[in-house]
Amino acid sequence: MKVYTHFKNIIIVCCLLFSTTAFMAAHASQKTVSDAAPRTDLPPLPIEKTGNVEVLPSQFPETWMYVDESSFMSMFGGKMILLDVAESKHSERIKGTADKNLLGNFIQAKKRPEFYIMESFHSRGARGPKTDVLTIYNKTTMATSKEIIWPDTRLQSLPRRHAMALTPDAKFLFVANFSPAASITVVDLDTKEITATIGTPGCVLTFATGKRSVSSLCSNGGMLTTVLDQAGKLKSQHRIKAFFDTDKTPIFERPVIIDEIAYFPSFTGEVHVFDFSGEVAKYIEHWSLVTEEEKKKNWRPGGLVLNDTDEQGIMYQIMHPDGYDGSQTHGGSQVWLFDMKIKQRLKVIDIPSWAVSVAVTRGKEPLMVITNGELQLDVYNPRTGKLVQTISDFGNVTPLLIHKAY
Repeated sequence: MKVYTHFKNIIIVCCLLFSTTAFMAAHASQKTVSDAAPRTDLPPLPIEKTGNVEVLPSQFPETWMYVDESSFMSMFGGKMILLDVAESKHSERIKGTADKNLLGNFIQAKKRPEFYIMESFHSRGARGPKTDVLTIYNKTTMATSKEIIWPDTRLQSLPRRHAMALTPDAKFLFVANFSPAASITVVDLDTKEITATIGTPGCVLTFATGKRSVSSLCSNGGMLTTVLDQAGKLKSQHRIKAFFDTDKTPIFERPVIIDEIAYFPSFTGEVHVFDFSGEVAKYIEHWSLVTEEEKKKNWRPGGLVLNDTDEQGIMYQIMHPDGYDGSQTHGGSQVWLFDMKIKQRLKVIDIPSWAVSVAVTRGKEPLMVITNGELQLDVYNPRTGKLVQTISDFGNVTPLLIHKAY
């Protein structure tokens, strides 16, 4: 008890000394500052700019790409990341980002300085009434320029290229809805107003067709083409008979489109060819991506975003051996390059780190970008088949879809 009292007294004395010293120091400092004359020999400090917005070029370099970071583990932190996939310096790769909530879908306009994100918000974060919003962005500042509250329930799924489509002149935007009734909403991009919502019973997705039409895949294995008038209203609809059996010979709803010709791969490696150049979609033919010998080894297409095309008209297709019912979502160990016009395979590129998705940059000497099994980006030179670099730590969690940037 005596020891405790002794230390207690020492602590009290120390506290009093510290308080007195601090008070005297503060008083002296205040006196010194108040007595000091202002310095007139120093130049004035420059005014610091805050909130400065950098402006991107109106035409992006060929190696820039939009990475669709869906943030699948939470779905609330999704974003579009504008990335230079050829840049070796980590600090200089990212050019800009834009928010994209709840598995939003993205499309960019080639003839307007804009891109569009169809996204959703709940009033209480993860719960409460949901509002769907079409957000329009200025592509050079990555800033929002307009929001359109959606009258219907948009198609909400894993990111995909054909949830939205633009007419060739970028006058109208088509957006797929699923509420669960299927429909398409049309937006006039000149006025930024909705012109129509058109029912597409049993048919979903949007494939731009002709000058003022859009086609959708149907649950019976057929196709539906919706034709607009000049005001963006419904003019007519045309059903194309079934071209595959949804139970026995299912296809991927993710074609590559080359010069308005669409190539839909099937789960077993057939490719169905559609002509989207006219007012109404027209079925042309089907043929096989795999040889008879490769069929014996069950080589099949697979992946989330399993194909893309370069500007020379070459299709890049993810493939895997030993395929079975259900393996179509797993990705693959190789990418096969095809000249679709002559129906010939040109090259096979091995992907040791496994390919989940594939994308190709613009230009005469494109780069191939793979979302690998670790959800990083592997950049390949498709001419040599060699790995150029692996990109990670750019905010990637689930970079499931990659778009060319224009």
